[in-house]
Amino acid sequence: TAAEAFEPPVVRRYRIADDCLRAEPTKPAVVEAASGATLTYGELDARSARLANHLAGGGVAPGERVAVKLSQSVDMAIAVLGVLRAGGVVVPLSNVLATGGLLHRLGDADPRLLVCSGNAEERQLAADAGVTLMTVDRLAQVVASGSTSVTPATPGDADEPALLLYTSGTTGKPKGVLQAHRFLLGHHALDLAFDRVRPDDIAYSPVDWTWAGGLMLGLLVPLAHGLTVVAHREAGFDPDATMAMMQRHDVSIGLFPPTVLRMVREAGAMNGDVVRNSRLRAFVTGAEAVEPELIDWADGCGVTVNNAYGQTEANALVGHAACLGRLDQRSMGRPYPGHHVEVLDDDLSPVAVGVAGQLAVRADDPVCMLGYWNQPEATAVKVVDGWLLTGDTAHRADDGTLWFHGRGDDIIKSGAYRLGPAEIEAAVLTAPGVLHCAVVGLPDPIRGQVVTAAVELAPGVDGDDALADAIRDRVRRAVGAHAYPRIVRFVDRLPRTTTGKIDRTTVRTELAGAGQPAGGGVR
Repeated sequence: TAAEAFEPPVVRRYRIADDCLRAEPTKPAVVEAASGATLTYGELDARSARLANHLAGGGVAPGERVAVKLSQSVDMAIAVLGVLRAGGVVVPLSNVLATGGLLHRLGDADPRLLVCSGNAEERQLAADAGVTLMTVDRLAQVVASGSTSVTPATPGDADEPALLLYTSGTTGKPKGVLQAHRFLLGHHALDLAFDRVRPDDIAYSPVDWTWAGGLMLGLLVPLAHGLTVVAHREAGFDPDATMAMMQRHDVSIGLFPPTVLRMVREAGAMNGDVVRNSRLRAFVTGAEAVEPELIDWADGCGVTVNNAYGQTEANALVGHAACLGRLDQRSMGRPYPGHHVEVLDDDLSPVAVGVAGQLAVRADDPVCMLGYWNQPEATAVKVVDGWLLTGDTAHRADDGTLWFHGRGDDIIKSGAYRLGPAEIEAAVLTAPGVLHCAVVGLPDPIRGQVVTAAVELAPGVDGDDALADAIRDRVRRAVGAHAYPRIVRFVDRLPRTTTGKIDRTTVRTELAGAGQPAGGGVR
């Protein structure tokens, strides 16, 4: 009923920064939990304006990329909004990425500038990539004075590029997903996922703001609602410390991946008493399958958890909204109001109720990407005949709910990360004695999936713990600590398709089946 009653308005003029800076100037916009630093909406407006003027005066033209490699902080909020106000395109870079991954993104995006803390490693990174550096110290100088009157660099069309977000694929290097300013506007239905946002809500998410979900739900969506955002990022997630921090800062809503919720549950860090002595009321979760028991546990504590589904290429499409009535927790939920989502067959025709097909969304949806950066062929495969194809399989039930069957590719969803096997496999293959490998995700009760490497060794090479550790270290250094294979299986032979390619589907099935290793035996 909510979907049928909602007709998305046609919005031709829209800027993310304008939407995020509308709140009362004296209201706190971003609060750093660790340092206590607080930025009001008025201060965020003024400082991002000064940065925008500095960038425009320094030659950053509309559409030029500016990379931002910062953790959750007032500095990152200023940097993101300042670049957007200058007409630039923000390229978020995570601090968990290894040098190889960072160099690929910088080389592919070709940014005019890299905004970062400015440590020795980052200075070397900038030199290797041939990009100009702006350290946080220089950023502080820039935003301390100057004009706060910004002359719009572009007409402000809703479909002007705003964000270049990198996402992993099953083949090749991560691809840049170019999103327009309208991308944030298309997240309007998250109001329902947060059980209707309230003016006094305070938002926090442990998800890195450099990933699509973290940037949207952790920073920009709350700012667009005029909320206060708590900025906090720790090297290792501590459930007890995080819950205590949220109590101190009166956090009420946030994006919490299933992995994080499971860690909180296992640690006993959230219960009815904790929730009653806090303002916690609603979490959005997603990125992987969510078991009903996890939702029931949160409900028992007094916190509503709504599952939401989307991709970097098209986010916040389907989910639950307890404020509109409960759905079967095992389902994906229903398309959120304003999103036209269908289940299609191979001919791109809608399938009958109960029949599995590929999930797709109309490509003119505000959350749909403009395209893959400099990859028209890949874009043409993803966007076909007016549909953006997710690659995921599902069916629609009689009541309109969608039920997930599986991914149409080999993407691994581990914790809060979406990992492509190709770059992990490339790192594994650099280890001495490795002949072939296949990287897959296996079910894991905490992470959803655990990165697993099936490794075929050269003749005469023995697979032992030392080699397994060496493989993990190669991945940590080449891709990042978030992507290393926690499980390494040495196999006699990797299964292949009729065309000679390694068959990841069979590898995954054999590794997961009754503990049987792929290809015929662990050495």
